[in-house]
Amino acid sequence: MQTTSSSASSTDPPAYFVMEEDLKPWELHSLDGAEGPETLDTMKSFFARYRAICLSFTFWLKDREGNRSNHAIGELQEHVCQLVQREWRICYVHLVEGCANCSETRDRPTPTEWEHQLELWPLSEVERQAIGRYDGRCLG
Repeated sequence: MQTTSSSASSTDPPAYFVMEEDLKPWELHSLDGAEGPETLDTMKSFFARYRAICLSFTFWLKDREGNRSNHAIGELQEHVCQLVQREWRICYVHLVEGCANCSETRDRPTPTEWEHQLELWPLSEVERQAIGRYDGRCLG
């Protein structure tokens, strides 16, 4: 599609050809268009810092999305509940705030019941890590 001005004569080239001639690629560290730019070395450090910040955010975001189950409190509650139920333990989520899965089958446990259970059957490393992530989400 050609765009021409209504006042342009038929011998003038189409507007997009004129624009293409005017546009030129910038050099990598050109500061020609900047008003009152810093020195080239200062600007290079700004650009490097900007790229590093954006890159670290990208990695953080990908990691967060990859570990979504660690960040969603509902999924984490369910995971902790399933871990302890597999071992016939008192549900830690039910102790802390009341668990939707466990509330139908038993009353909320007391801290004394939880501590007594831990004395008899210590938590596995997997259970300890899951409860630690859950506590971190509840407190933070």
